Parts: sequence; structure tokens; C-alpha cells
Amino acid sequence: MVAVLTGPDTPLVATSAELPRWRALTPLALWSTVSIRDTSPDEILRGVAAELARQGAEAHQLILLAESKTARTALELVLQGILDCAGILAIALPCAALPFRVVPTAAAVRLVVQQEERGDVPVALITALQADDIDVRITSLNRHDTRAVASAAETFVLELVANASRQIRHGV
Repeated sequence: MVAVLTGPDTPLVATSAELPRWRALTPLALWSTVSIRDTSPDEILRGVAAELARQGAEAHQLILLAESKTARTALELVLQGILDCAGILAIALPCAALPFRVVPTAAAVRLVVQQEERGDVPVALITALQADDIDVRITSLNRHDTRAVASAAETFVLELVANASRQIRHGV
């Protein structure tokens, strides 16, 4: 199950034009939208729990897809061990240093971060993730090249769905 978290931020990549294509590329995945009013941890936790219950799915079958501030909050919940999932794709999220120690997680973490105008890649979050023993892959792209950002995100979605499907089939 791929849950697209839609919050108050305007989507850059997970738009009404891109999502149908991604759904078509992953025909065995159940896609759903979790609408949240704000990016607070409680709001995200309630929304995800309600959607899992509604779909009759379990957390180990869940892939989260989010952008911007919503993505940052969801990622923090996963890295703190508060929100369980098979994987998370966080797009164009704020990359400030984490204010906590990362808890070991089985979730695959995929990030599409945006370079700043000067070409600098925000490194505080990336460095922390790479230092921990988690399955993380990160790509950094120019913030104005939305086509490249969408393409990278699509690749990560396909990978996360394939990995989660394989693990479910093998009882992992």
C-alpha cells in the first residue's frame, strides 16, 4: 500500500498529473491518499492509522510518500520509531539536522532533496542518515528541474514497491 500524504503544502512532484502514471507502473500496489490538515506528528499518525484500518493493511505493507514539511515530519516519525512502515519516499523536504538520535529501523528511506541556488546540497540530514545503519538512498537535484525530481521520485517509488512486495512474499 502506497499512502500519499497530502497536507497544506502545494505538491511539487506528487501531482494529479504524476500520480496516475505511478499507479499504472505499480499495478499490484494499492494507492491511497491521506489528507491531513497540518504537518503535526499527531495529525500524520491519526491519518495513517485511519487509512491502514480502512484498507485492512498492516504497517509492514505501507510505503509513505510525502513532500516538503509533511515529508520532514513523516520522516522524523519513522526515524524515531514512532511510525512503522516498509519504506518512505520524502521529496523536497527541509534538510536541517535531526534534533534526536535515529532509532534503528527496517524501513527503507528514500530522499529526493533539492540543491540550493548556489548548488549546495544540504548535508546535515544526509550526513546523519548515512552514519546510521539504515537502508537509505538519496538523490540531490536542482530545485527548478521538476521533471528530473519527478523522475527520481518515480524510480524510488518503483523500487520501494518492488522491495515491499518481495518482503511480503517471502514473509519478511
